[in-house]
Amino acid sequence: MSDFSLNNPPLICVVARVQFAPVEKIANYISDLQEALRLNGYPLVQDPITTKSWRIDDRADAGMNVAFQEFSRWNFSNVEKTVTIRVDRESVTLLFTDYDHFKNAEPHYRKILTMVEKAIPALLPQLVQLRYIAHIPLQGESGPMDWVTPTVIGMPNLGELRRQGSISETSFVSPEGGQLVVRYMSLGPNGLTLPPDLLPLNAKLKYSLQSEVPFIMLENLHQRQADETAFTAESCLAQLSALRKHNTEVFKATVTPKALDSWK
Repeated sequence: MSDFSLNNPPLICVVARVQFAPVEKIANYISDLQEALRLNGYPLVQDPITTKSWRIDDRADAGMNVAFQEFSRWNFSNVEKTVTIRVDRESVTLLFTDYDHFKNAEPHYRKILTMVEKAIPALLPQLVQLRYIAHIPLQGESGPMDWVTPTVIGMPNLGELRRQGSISETSFVSPEGGQLVVRYMSLGPNGLTLPPDLLPLNAKLKYSLQSEVPFIMLENLHQRQADETAFTAESCLAQLSALRKHNTEVFKATVTPKALDSWK
């Protein structure tokens, strides 16, 4: 586990996701899970949302057909809407929009994952994912390179050639066989939103994404295959915590010393 932390991190959302082998009758377990969440500090619930997934069937007799499948997603949250729990037929996702230190989020992780473990038996994890999304406003005369290293930003303005914005992506492979992706997005005021797969968020954000001030959105996503063990809260928590190590290394290399100093 990494000891690195900031007292004033620029995070707008932290997302932890555990994907498991699909449970087609997941709806049968939602009532018990909702009651457990309600009694333990997460009483808000939305009506199920219908989402779509797609896959390419590349069998010779299929002719590269794209197949779509609709399924339901349930959303629960605390009263403040700073912790959201999403459940669908193949994953549980925890979203934090008021995140500062892992030690403060850990009790939520443990409590929620324990309730999932008890309410939905015999889950088989397949993938674990940890995602940090930072919001960095460009106040005054500051520019992107005051906050993010040039190697992440990519091609600069060239004389009279002015960039209209940038969306760049860099991928790493971790020693454990995981993949870590860094995404940098800078499109000026009103030009950014959260990644589409997180929408609709229905959560209270620390910073407005409709600000008149230009800002950077920086996303670090680290994922790897889950350990071949049955779903337990402690096992999932240990794996999510382990993902933080490389995420921390990349984050510190991505932002400037000035940025780190301002967030201490």
